[in-house]
Amino acid sequence: MSSENNRVGIFVATMTGLADMCGEEIEDALTCAGLDCERQLMDGLDTSAFEEFGLIVIVTSTYGHGEIPDNGQALFASAQTGADLADKKYAIFSLGDRTYADTFCAAGDRFDAVMAACGATRLVEIERHDASSGTLAEDVAGEWATGWADQFA
Repeated sequence: MSSENNRVGIFVATMTGLADMCGEEIEDALTCAGLDCERQLMDGLDTSAFEEFGLIVIVTSTYGHGEIPDNGQALFASAQTGADLADKKYAIFSLGDRTYADTFCAAGDRFDAVMAACGATRLVEIERHDASSGTLAEDVAGEWATGWADQFA
């Protein structure tokens, strides 16, 4: 019996709900690949929410001057205090708009830095969706997750 934790936690930071739609597509794709997933908004969470998952998927939009959405700030702050995530893998789907070149997908980059600082291992490159690209973020999210699901399954 493997002691490895193959549960996937999908944690969403969103201002408008688009990141949650992307999280839903990621959840569907990973569930179709046979993974046990749970998706939740980051509202009021801290890093203890990560405990029961082997893979943490962060889905975040970026707003303002590269800020993490309001509902994700507490979880981000909790991770900044130095949680031990050495036994976790993670993946990040970041939403942004290249029109704002200086801060494009900055919230995802900030989550990437803090997850790595806590000892977690990134499973795949960060996916950065550009709102100006003409593609639907939720479609890209599902395709992205399908593309790497087997690596974790």
